[in-house]
Amino acid sequence: MSGQTSSDHGRFVVLDGMRGLAAIAVIMDHVTSVALQRLVPGRFLAVDFFFVLSGFVLTYAYAERLRTGMSFRSFMRVRLIRLYPLYFLGTLMGAALALLQASKHWIPYPPINALWAFLCAIFFIPCPPQVTTEWLSIYPLDGPGWSLFFELVVNVAFALLIMRLSFRFLIALMTIAAVGLIGCTIWNGSMDLGWSWENVVGGFPRVTYGFFAGVLVYRLWSTVKIPALPAWAAFVVLMAVFMAPVPEHYRWIYDLFAAIVIFPILVAVSAGAQARGLLHKTSATVGALSYGVYILHVPIWNWAKAILPIVAPWWNSIPGFVHYFIIAAIAVTAAAILDHVYDKPVRRWLSRRRAPRPAQA
Repeated sequence: MSGQTSSDHGRFVVLDGMRGLAAIAVIMDHVTSVALQRLVPGRFLAVDFFFVLSGFVLTYAYAERLRTGMSFRSFMRVRLIRLYPLYFLGTLMGAALALLQASKHWIPYPPINALWAFLCAIFFIPCPPQVTTEWLSIYPLDGPGWSLFFELVVNVAFALLIMRLSFRFLIALMTIAAVGLIGCTIWNGSMDLGWSWENVVGGFPRVTYGFFAGVLVYRLWSTVKIPALPAWAAFVVLMAVFMAPVPEHYRWIYDLFAAIVIFPILVAVSAGAQARGLLHKTSATVGALSYGVYILHVPIWNWAKAILPIVAPWWNSIPGFVHYFIIAAIAVTAAAILDHVYDKPVRRWLSRRRAPRPAQA
């Protein structure tokens, strides 16, 4: 490959750290804290950053392999093995809680709905409203599952279209997706799209633009000399995008600008950033734990909301930002433990089990 190469033997350590920072920001979107949500109004834009980052990293890791013999089936198998173990655990936690809540009449749904929702979720099927345990959510048992659904949809498109992804084709695809994203945002009133049956259609242009923008950014980054930000500046800029105090009536315009313009540029100028010492170690660690934090924090928070007020009456009297830091700490700790005792061992086992033969050149 000509042009730039990634740091740390193939790992984009600063991008890893930025992904971890974004995952921690997403927790604010679910753990209720008025103060933190006002401080970080663009926290939900972390998902759009994830999509761009995914397109960039998967192009680096798999584009050439897909062009030279890796089958569609092998690629999707790798992606499912990466995503499924922790997703399944988070879904199982959500199903157990929903079954408990329904049997105790804490939610207005019958226990059978929890079983139906679980059955849909284990096959990555959005849950129909008729059998849900949370009104209108397409993944009621583990909310962040909605973005994994769209991630897998765009992964399918990436693998099938890999031979046609010229610069011209990418620009045309991103233009169509951007127009769709703008239209869905205007119709919805915000760019918080994809997670609900009310706005699920908007998830398709949202993930399509972000992911293929990441593909294009990698193509450019690997062939053109792009100046790199200092590592600390990459983190500051990302957090500044999330924290920008935009007037409410301009919020949707800012969100679109961040997703369509800022994040692709930010990934391009952060990919070559060099982190050293403590920042390097921290970035690598939070990057490795980011997916676990993202996919597990909602079930952890829902269990805390349901159980802690009963066993610890003081729980509801402490401020929301304290809830946030407690849940964030639990999610990071759980992700770290599960990474060693569950996620990596299960993925290794799945990778060895009936692994396809290497493709012949």
